[in-house]
Amino acid sequence: MTSATPQHQQLRDPHPIPSTSRAAAAVTAASTTIPSPLQIPEVLDHIFSYVDNHSLCQSAILVCRQWFWMNRHRVIRGLIFDGHSDPSKLNKVLARLPGAGRLCWFTGRDASRDTHWVQLRKVLKRNHDQFLQNQIRQYQHVDQSSSSDEELQEDSITKRLLTDAPLRELEIIGEIDIGASLPPILPCLYALTRLQLELSCDTTLQMGQLLRACPLLKDIHLSALSTHCLELPGPWFPFVKESRKQRPLRLLSLVLERVRLPQYSLEDLLTITPRLHELKLIGLLKVNPAHPQHEPSVQYDVVRFFQHVQSLDLSLRSFHFSIRDQPLTTSEQREMMFDIVHLPAGSRGEWALWTPDLTPTMLRNLNDVPNVVTTLEIFGEAMANCNPDSGLHRYLCASPHLMHLRAPKTAYLVEHLDLHQRLRGRYLPAAGPTQSSVQPGIWKCRNLQTLHLAFHSRRDSTLSSPTNARIIFGYLSRVCPQLRDLAILTTESCMLNNRIYAPVLHMRLQGGFCLLARLKWLERLRIGSSHRLIAYKSWDLKWMVTNKHSSMDRRQRRKIVGEWEELLVEEEKQEALRIQTHGQSTSRDDTPSINTSVAGLKEDKGVAEVWRLLGNLGLLVDVKAMMEEMDSDDFQCWRSLRKISLYRDEEIGLRPDQEIQRLTS
Repeated sequence: MTSATPQHQQLRDPHPIPSTSRAAAAVTAASTTIPSPLQIPEVLDHIFSYVDNHSLCQSAILVCRQWFWMNRHRVIRGLIFDGHSDPSKLNKVLARLPGAGRLCWFTGRDASRDTHWVQLRKVLKRNHDQFLQNQIRQYQHVDQSSSSDEELQEDSITKRLLTDAPLRELEIIGEIDIGASLPPILPCLYALTRLQLELSCDTTLQMGQLLRACPLLKDIHLSALSTHCLELPGPWFPFVKESRKQRPLRLLSLVLERVRLPQYSLEDLLTITPRLHELKLIGLLKVNPAHPQHEPSVQYDVVRFFQHVQSLDLSLRSFHFSIRDQPLTTSEQREMMFDIVHLPAGSRGEWALWTPDLTPTMLRNLNDVPNVVTTLEIFGEAMANCNPDSGLHRYLCASPHLMHLRAPKTAYLVEHLDLHQRLRGRYLPAAGPTQSSVQPGIWKCRNLQTLHLAFHSRRDSTLSSPTNARIIFGYLSRVCPQLRDLAILTTESCMLNNRIYAPVLHMRLQGGFCLLARLKWLERLRIGSSHRLIAYKSWDLKWMVTNKHSSMDRRQRRKIVGEWEELLVEEEKQEALRIQTHGQSTSRDDTPSINTSVAGLKEDKGVAEVWRLLGNLGLLVDVKAMMEEMDSDDFQCWRSLRKISLYRDEEIGLRPDQEIQRLTS
């Protein structure tokens, strides 16, 4: 008889329980053990419904076989094709298209974009035909198989799910005639649940054709970029005499931006969307801006539309309606904010407004409800600069519950972040009694997770300075440490020495871009909205890639930081001069918050701690301290970051290593 190994001897019970006693003990333990809620499939499935796709793919489905099967219908494999910067990868993307659930298609700018689209159409058609054939074979196989072949059936179904699943999400961004390009592939998109179009050309889309071919659509987001127009001519339901006879659609979200449409068709659509919870009509166009004199103007009846929406009793959680060149009246604005969405005032957390900055009327309306706003979206026709007495600034300094702010067309003053007034410069005097002054403040929304915001400066010459960049990066990294989705934009043009130039944030080491490495939970990062030529060096960016920045890059960064000694000495002198001229700002006696007194700030321990962390805001010494922290062997930057985009036209987003290669090659 083989002797037991030492490990097995250690695991043996020195006093074994008789078999009858063990059985009795097992029954007793089973009767007293309370089952975990995770053992109930219905509860577990409900929990998984709140988990994002990335977490499901990276973690949940790898736990066990049960979790995989419960989430196989939720997991979506995505593909991205960038026809502008990397068209050579088209064949690789098309080869991986079978089984992909999401496709992001960025069209190129040259004639090859039409050739690319033709190739995509052929592959979609081939995959669609193959999927239908596999479905037929699957049903025949199930009918003919015996119960003993269950495991073989399960494995074969798994493989088909991973390779033959139809496309469920489609994003098309760029210059493409969608009216001619989309209809040929609509039969292949029967399983589509989400469609997003961001078009940079004038084109037309037949909504009725789209809704008929894709009855499973839940999210539709259609927009025309810049000065273009997307036409949605009616009627949208030509295949039935009355839209009310049409089967209800599954639509949950409808967002239309810079489109031109017949109001009656939109109203007909809303009558068959009982599940709709998000409706945003942003900057509707009366005429095509490119041909304002050649086409009849479309008229919108705001009062009638609001009455129609209210009569449908939709369960809307978010609503917005705005018309380009036709601001809503005060009464219409208030009706949109309070009468359309049927939620208690204390539970209304999402607001969307068409304005360059929050006006006093909007602030009063927001103050009329409990301060529970979690999402604020600000739309506009073009980039607009905030005033020194900004309503948005006052709101941010008084809204502790705000978690998502999307205002990409609102240019926020950097001076509102300059707590220590370091942007004034050595010789610039304080604002006089007749000059509109800017009062910096600390935002109360320190749990902010989404921030899309542009910036500008009262002194255009400082917008591209290293100090300006260090203030933006340093402030956001300290005041909003929970950020997941960050987009930092700049005003489109500035004046310097009587010449117009496109400002660019200082992205080299001296500009403090590395200060954003403090954002531990960051998932998406975008800086700049259009292509800019910046002479990056590898050591300026390699710190973003965890454990991959070479020793040579580390030595180069240490060398650059060592060359800052003279700058740091000069910085200390300027600080002494600033304090002598403007006073000691760190005492906070001369820089009260917008909404609280200095005494109130001192009583708030959280604000006091943030103020302490911001003591070196805008200074080069802050960047030096961060570089020293990054040189440690255990430093890890942005563990959760999945997409980053630095000064490129499309918000395509790449992995950090791919973006570094694009910028430095």
